[in-house]
Amino acid sequence: MSKHACWASFDAMGKIDQLSVDIPADFRELAEGAVAGGEFSSLEHVVDAALRAWAAKREADMEKLRALIDEGIDSGFEPWEGIEAIIAEGRRKLAERQK
Repeated sequence: MSKHACWASFDAMGKIDQLSVDIPADFRELAEGAVAGGEFSSLEHVVDAALRAWAAKREADMEKLRALIDEGIDSGFEPWEGIEAIIAEGRRKLAERQK
């Protein structure tokens, strides 16, 4: 693991929080390469971009999950008939396949 000395991020109020983290050496090399290649101006900006991308993906995933939950609720449900009904349905389907 490689120690990344400091990560800084500005919140909506312009406040900076600092955090020291351990990262795998290959991640550090990847981040340093992005800085050296001019894609980012600092390691802090690489980490900031990565966290913003993760947060955006997480929010998009949560929106998809909420939509699926709503779809499930809106589709209604069948009342629970017990395990015997499930077993009987399975046996019926198996018998149909074996015909």
